[in-house]
Order: sequence, then C-alpha cells, then structure tokens
Amino acid sequence: MKVLNLNYNLKRHNFWNSPTLMTWMSYSTKAITLVGILPLILKKFSPEDIVLWYLFSTIIGIQSLADFGFRQTFSRIISFAYGGAKDLGTFTIKQEITEINECNVDLLSSIISTMMFLYRRLTLIVFLLMATIGTWSMVKPVSNVSSPNLAWIAWGIVIMASCISFFSRSYMNFLEGLNKIALVRRVETLTSLGAIISSIIVLLWAPSLLNLVIANQFWLIVSSIRDWILCKNIDNGFFSRLNSNKPIDRKILKQIWDPAWRSGIGGLMSAGVTNITSIIYAQFGNSASVASYLLAIRLITQIREISMAPFYSKLPILAIFRVKNDMISLKATIKRGMRLSHLVFIAGFILTSILIKPFLLLINSEVSFVSMGIWAALGWAFFTHRFGAMHIQVYLTTNNVISHIADGISGLIFIISSLILSNYVGIYAIPVGMIFGHLCFYCWFTALYSYKSLGNESFWNFEKTVSIPSLILLIIFSIISLFLY
Repeated sequence: MKVLNLNYNLKRHNFWNSPTLMTWMSYSTKAITLVGILPLILKKFSPEDIVLWYLFSTIIGIQSLADFGFRQTFSRIISFAYGGAKDLGTFTIKQEITEINECNVDLLSSIISTMMFLYRRLTLIVFLLMATIGTWSMVKPVSNVSSPNLAWIAWGIVIMASCISFFSRSYMNFLEGLNKIALVRRVETLTSLGAIISSIIVLLWAPSLLNLVIANQFWLIVSSIRDWILCKNIDNGFFSRLNSNKPIDRKILKQIWDPAWRSGIGGLMSAGVTNITSIIYAQFGNSASVASYLLAIRLITQIREISMAPFYSKLPILAIFRVKNDMISLKATIKRGMRLSHLVFIAGFILTSILIKPFLLLINSEVSFVSMGIWAALGWAFFTHRFGAMHIQVYLTTNNVISHIADGISGLIFIISSLILSNYVGIYAIPVGMIFGHLCFYCWFTALYSYKSLGNESFWNFEKTVSIPSLILLIIFSIISLFLY
C-alpha cells in the first residue's frame, strides 16, 4: 500500500478549508433551528407535546453513554497514527521534536479494524438500552399527550434512526481523525438545511409530533449515509484500502480500552447525569414547568455547542502537534481556541438572556421561560463546565485520560449537593449542584493537569488573556441582571 505523505502547513487555510469557520457554518444552521423552528414548535404544540419532543432529543443525547468514550478516543488515536506515531503510548513534553511526515498505515489499519469490531457491538447495546430503559422513561410523558399511539410510533422511529446514526459514528471518527473537519462540516451544513426546511414545511402545513419526528429522523439517516460515502471517497479511497477486516490485535484493543473506559465514566458522570436529571424531572414535574426547564436546557446546550467550534475543531491538529512535540504551536492554538470559545459562549448567553422573554411573548408561546435566576445559574454551570472540559481535552492530547477522576468526583459532588439542596431551593438545586461540582473539584483539577502538560504553566500566565476576560463579562452581567430582572 502506498504510504501517505502528510503536509501540515496550517497557514494555507482559506475560508472553505478552515475547520473553525466550516464548523461555525454548520452550527449556524442550528441557530436557524432556534429562530425558525423553535417558535413554530412553541406555537403549534401543546406543553405535553413539547415535553415529549425535548425528551426525545435528550434521550438521543444520552445514547452517547453507550459509546463509553470510544468516539473521542478513536478520533484522537486515529490522528496519532495518521500523524506518524509509532505506538499508542503517552506523549509528554520530554520527547524530542520529531519531523514525521508518513502515516503509520499498519497501526491505522489495526485501529480501524478494532473500531468496526467494537461499534457493531456497541450499536446492539444502544438498541437494547433505548428499547428497554428508554421506553420505560417514555411511559408517563406519552400518556399525557393527546395521541399516545402516534407518539409510540414516533418513538419507534427514533430508536431505529438512532441506532443507524450511532453506528455511523465510526465513519465520523475516521474523518475527524484525518482532520477532514472542514469537508465534513461543509457537507453537514447541506443536510442540516434539508432537515430545517423539512421541519418548517411540516410545522406549517401538517403540524404533529409524528410528522416532525419523521422529517428529522429521515435526515439523520441521510447524514449517516453521507458520512459513509465521504469515508469511502476521501484521499482516493484511503479508508477502503485499509484492511478493516484485519484480525483484532488484543494489544491495540487494550490500549484503546484503557483511555476509553475512563472517558466513558467521565461522560456518564457529566453529560449523562445532567441529561438523566431532565428525564427524572419529567417524571414528577407538571407539564408546564418541565417544558420551561427543558426549553432552557435546550437553549443553553445550543449555545454551548456553537461555542465549542473554535476549540474542538482544532483537536486533530492539537493531537498532531503533541505527537511532534511542537509546544509553541500547541500552546498558541489552544489559547486562541479557548479564548474565542469562551467569548462566543458569553455573547450567546447574554443575548439569549435579553431576548428570550420578549421573543416568547411575540410568538404567543404556550410555554413560558424559567426565572432569570435559574437561567443565570445554568449559565454559570455550563461556563464552568466548558472551562474544565477544554482543559481535559488539552491533557487528552497526551493520550493519558483523567476524565473518570475529574467527572466522577465532581459528578458525585453534584448529585449529593443537589439532593440536599432540593429540599430547600427546588429546581435551583440542579444548576447550583453543577456549579458546586465544577468549582469544588472539576475546574481546578483539570486545569492543573493541563498546565502541567504544557510545561507547568501558571494559572494567571495562561488564563489572563484566555478565560479571565469572559469571566469578568459574566460577573458584570450577572450583577446587572440582579437589578433589571
């Protein structure tokens, strides 16, 4: 097999080849979803249907728990092998700078073969979890809607499409590992626009929960086929030339499993716990309050996802810099990505805080918004989590995983503090518990390891131009909002 010659001249980016700009273009379609589709959902659907719609989305998000950390692990180690790494060991700053320009095809073939082996089995696990626990969690919300039978059909469609989409993650892992993020996001924008147009047509001319689910899940399947086609065609069919049917290398499997299970525990104790609390709240809260809370969670999650683009689009490049031990480029890229990510999050949070209530009044929504106190607490909870999560990603480029410790301990703090506070402050217990977990352990623990991996950076030297400006803006806005709302 011909060995690929790699060229990482990062300065030769134009608009269409910029991972960050293409990621933003893709995520901008999600902003269109908020502006174009959300008002129609809030206006056309009852609170009961809205609760069910957002629960579908929440459970689809929880399916990532079955991934158990393999997604980010495979993307990262594929980048390592593509960048020329000789093995999957830990990369430290003590290594000499290496000029590697050839992909390690043998290692990459073993990784791909192991990935396909695992994802076939993980997809079966996703189906079983959604068909059992997922279905059980739907019983009460479905019983509240006007057409339970149609709601169950919609849930069946969600299960089927979710399993197809989950398996296609294996193709996305390969594309991201080869730093084809700009290409993926360009094509992703087109399928996202297709989903948006379909949803708007349904909500204008045939508004029902089932029709909206069909429109969305159809495009989810199209997206899975899209990733498969891209994977088969990039770099003159490089994926197909790799021996994906190669026998499983037990050593590679162990090297993948060690960081994956730690990342999986981390995901379970962070995003998993957050999503599960929403499902639990839906079991005993009234439809109006649950709809308000799920709307707020949806909005803050959307803001978080959009703010991720400047940093997360650079993860494959960070992995390559780490393999080469190019610390100057690594630090500069990390700081730029984090700084912009923080600022985008703060800007989105402040704009939403100002505009959301007038917006809901304008469209005569049946769903009100949560109190500004709860919204502000959610803002702080997600901001502190983004801080720690980005530092975890920095340390992950060493291929040493601490997610199980960081998310595990902070998750326990969150659960314990939320249970205690729930008797005194009600729904406030959830975001306040998140903040406790993040500030008491998650933020400083992850930053400590991140700074160490970058050559023992100090907090002030690193953060003074990265997170401090955004933190000051958040503090100022929080103080002002106490007097205005």
